[in-house]
Amino acid sequence: MRACEFSGWPCRFLALLLMPTMLSAGVPAEDEAAGWSPGHIPPDEPWQEQASELPDYPVEDRLVRISVQTGNYPYDVFIDTGSLEAGADGVVRYAVVIRSRGGPDNISFEGIHCRERTFRRYAYGYDNAWQPIDGSDWQALKTGGMGHYRFVLYRDYVCDTSNPGMKVSEMIQRMRYSRGAVLDD
Repeated sequence: MRACEFSGWPCRFLALLLMPTMLSAGVPAEDEAAGWSPGHIPPDEPWQEQASELPDYPVEDRLVRISVQTGNYPYDVFIDTGSLEAGADGVVRYAVVIRSRGGPDNISFEGIHCRERTFRRYAYGYDNAWQPIDGSDWQALKTGGMGHYRFVLYRDYVCDTSNPGMKVSEMIQRMRYSRGAVLDD
């Protein structure tokens, strides 16, 4: 058998096949020391809710009515745009005013965890002041009943799976200029 010459195609083909092996011979040891081995995947850190302060109490000139089909429930839903906050933890926080067409307003400060499709109440409004709710749990969004507005907020105004980093200004645009049903159920 004669020696391989670099000018012949079989030798070039063999060299191309062996090239990755020759080039990577010393690399894994260096990469592993730096934490870059192929098997190294950093562990997921558990989700942590960020601390949040109660916003200013809602005032009429900051309220934006959102379109919610309420069925037989006679109420309108308003979001205080001054309270709207998109947290780094994936939670959108807002003050909501539920205005009964025949009675008093119900006011609360809430958050929707977009990725998990859950909500939590932080405080309720009473006598123009916030009353904190200690230890409230995250609950699943519901598509009917009195809490249907939260699902509509999630679906049409504040959460967008194609744009998880949506800015507050974009949320407000949706509230002011959209009339609901932006996304399908």
